[in-house]
Amino acid sequence: MRLMTFGMLAVVAVAALAGDAAFEVPEHAIPPGYKPEVARDERGIWRELEDFEKELERSPLRITDPALNDYIDDLVCRVAQGYCGDFRLYVVRNPHFNASMAANGMMVIWTGLLTRVASTDELAAVVGHEIAHYTRLHTLARFRKIRKGMTVGTIFSFGLGIATGVLMPIGEMVAIASALKFSREQESEADLLGAKLIADVDLDPHAAYRIWRNLIEEDQRAEVKREEPGLFTQTHPDPVDRAEVLEQFASATYGPPPEAARDEVFLAVLANNYKWLMDDQIRTARYGRTEYLLERHAALGVPEGLVHYFRGVMLAQRAGAGDLAAARTAYEQAAAAPEPVAEAFRNLGYAFMKDGDVERAREHFGEYLARAPGATDKAMIEFYLQEQ
Repeated sequence: MRLMTFGMLAVVAVAALAGDAAFEVPEHAIPPGYKPEVARDERGIWRELEDFEKELERSPLRITDPALNDYIDDLVCRVAQGYCGDFRLYVVRNPHFNASMAANGMMVIWTGLLTRVASTDELAAVVGHEIAHYTRLHTLARFRKIRKGMTVGTIFSFGLGIATGVLMPIGEMVAIASALKFSREQESEADLLGAKLIADVDLDPHAAYRIWRNLIEEDQRAEVKREEPGLFTQTHPDPVDRAEVLEQFASATYGPPPEAARDEVFLAVLANNYKWLMDDQIRTARYGRTEYLLERHAALGVPEGLVHYFRGVMLAQRAGAGDLAAARTAYEQAAAAPEPVAEAFRNLGYAFMKDGDVERAREHFGEYLARAPGATDKAMIEFYLQEQ
């Protein structure tokens, strides 16, 4: 991409919609390898962020699994192109949807993002959006805003809180994210430039509005269940308008979306990490959202045994009228699936033990241990088998 004068609001006009309207896609405001001048206040912000980054590197919430990190890191590098070397990725264990970029090139992705995108293209759309915030210097402007009147320690705690969300209720996360939010103009710039970045590397720019539509639908399901809106939609401009603009932009600039196809690479990543991802989601006790996600995952092609099992776990935890019976049915479906889930046999064992059906409880506990010989609760299950 041709870089125009840095520091100027350089824009590129692209294909017009019906009438005289046209989209203007901003270009990068800084070159690859950018470093702030020593004398500028930006250097001080970078130093504070570097201290915070060292703390994040040691955080127990940081996901260090090589396969998962390599998958996301490779995607970041692909979308970033010449800016690849400017970014450091941190995948943080938090079941809510969020991604952020610091002014020094530190990118943070919460694991709740992985349960809400449907493909590598959709994940790339979020990554591209965050990269655009960085190269347009939006992240620097945001930290300059909060730095005024704050001590270094306050900024440090502020940044760590929003990066991890650790032990923080959703209301508190919203308050912090709102203080750090971008302007409507900045979000619009990042939307268009981010969509262009993924199109430039042969990924689907239509994914940029699909991810918003998914979040809107999830929020609608949550509203029916009287659950509060998600963090991302509470701290960003109206998602309905943004999805509409992005769809118009992608269609006018790149033509109609490609024919839908299963993303086997993304599905494998999701399935390989599904157990702990959905354990975290269910612990949020936001059952409307969890139901919605399970339905989407089933449609995407996540192995049916996993979807049935976690539907059972969700129902058992919710424990509303008829939920426990429905949970048992879901566990039975998980146990009978083409790829049975070992934990489904364990949970059925507990259910039969509660019913007083010792023989069937032992049968299911035994099957569980046969399928999961290294289970962390092996000693407890063996104790139950001996007692029965």
